[in-house]
Amino acid sequence: MAELIRPGEVAKDLAVSRTWVYDAANAGRIPSIRIGGEQGPLRFVPEDLDRWIDEARKAWRPGGPSVATRNPCEEALSGERPPAGSRRAGRAVAGGRAARR
Repeated sequence: MAELIRPGEVAKDLAVSRTWVYDAANAGRIPSIRIGGEQGPLRFVPEDLDRWIDEARKAWRPGGPSVATRNPCEEALSGERPPAGSRRAGRAVAGGRAARR
């Protein structure tokens, strides 16, 4: 049987919060499994995570989004720019962080 990893360990390895790990898993942006069904504990297979990271690295292009971590549902449903006043609208990005006005 493959060794399974808990969300806290994944968060530490990826240097993200546990909340991000749960949100990404629930949205299908990171490969995960639920033990015993939809309400079971969340776990990760190390080989799946390695493959996910490798695919993200191969798909990455300077100035482009990371294919493996963007939310395709959001893009497919909207097909448009975020509305004025939304958190994503009108922010200039400098050095990977939103620029302050």
